[in-house]
Amino acid sequence: MIKHIALFKFEKFDTPQEKEDYYNRIKEAFKGLENRVPAIKSLEIGFDELEDKSSYDFVVNVVIENMASLPDYANHPEHVKAVLIIKEKVIDRKAIDYSL
Repeated sequence: MIKHIALFKFEKFDTPQEKEDYYNRIKEAFKGLENRVPAIKSLEIGFDELEDKSSYDFVVNVVIENMASLPDYANHPEHVKAVLIIKEKVIDRKAIDYSL
């Protein structure tokens, strides 16, 4: 099994409502994704609560079968839809993939 973790930092939001609306769009895009993308064995997402300057804003934590399955996950149309929403506001991304 491979764990894929991706952290995202977003540009500043003009209002708290804009941030809430955007986060809700992300939640909706990832909701049930593990049921629509066969490569996903488990999926967790989360939003930063500390809001420290060193914090990232959003995390995707995915388990897939093996490294050969990573492109199946990354290129799946349902995952790509979610990525397009993230790309609207992302200013930095960090990722790690490791064996469990």
